[in-house]
Amino acid sequence: MSDALIRTSALLSSLSWLEHAFLPAGMAPPAESAFGRQRHTASIITAEEAFPPKIREADGVIANGSRPVAVYTADCLPVLIADTRRHQVAAVHAGLQGALAGVLPQAVARLIRGGATPESLYVAIGPAIAPCCYELGDEALNNILTNPLATAPRYFSSQPRNVRAVRPQAQAARRGVWFDLPELGRQMLLDMQIPAAQIEILPVCTYCCAEPRSSYRRNTHTSEGYDLRYAWIRRRNSEVRSP
Repeated sequence: MSDALIRTSALLSSLSWLEHAFLPAGMAPPAESAFGRQRHTASIITAEEAFPPKIREADGVIANGSRPVAVYTADCLPVLIADTRRHQVAAVHAGLQGALAGVLPQAVARLIRGGATPESLYVAIGPAIAPCCYELGDEALNNILTNPLATAPRYFSSQPRNVRAVRPQAQAARRGVWFDLPELGRQMLLDMQIPAAQIEILPVCTYCCAEPRSSYRRNTHTSEGYDLRYAWIRRRNSEVRSP
């Protein structure tokens, strides 16, 4: 697997005290990474509780040491968070179900209890399915519109065209709407008072823009297979948390 397919966030890369990556489909995270057994919940645990990997159910992991924390996705949002005040880091898996369950507010709240402030948090939302390819029916849309955490859901009645697409976009199947999952994540972070300038969305749709085998949904349409995509973040070994 080529390292050229590894993506990073310009926002997080500006923080010299950490390392991070959004890996291509099928590439393993660092061997010492901590991550949970993901179940689309709002459960957040520590790196100590999440190592060895998958010994606990959780959809977010927080570290205040140098162990990498990771999540795995195949269309859902991989969200990496850095706290410039206490040098905590977090990796969060936020699909539609987990986002509506509150996994992002839970992660932010845990970081704040650990000494962060909303103004000290920097967030990157990595490659995920985008509104160009994410069609939802009436029942799913109603679940979003009636959820108090979805204060400003964004969706389109006509399928948006993705000028970055390198393979065909999803075809309409149900006369539904085209939902913006990355924007839902961004809205939830803004509602937690994180400054807009400290939230970055990488503009890569896993269905039509990323490398092959990146999308679970595409596989259900084409049977071409899919592999998990890992995202990870860690504090550099030389860093010591400020008191």
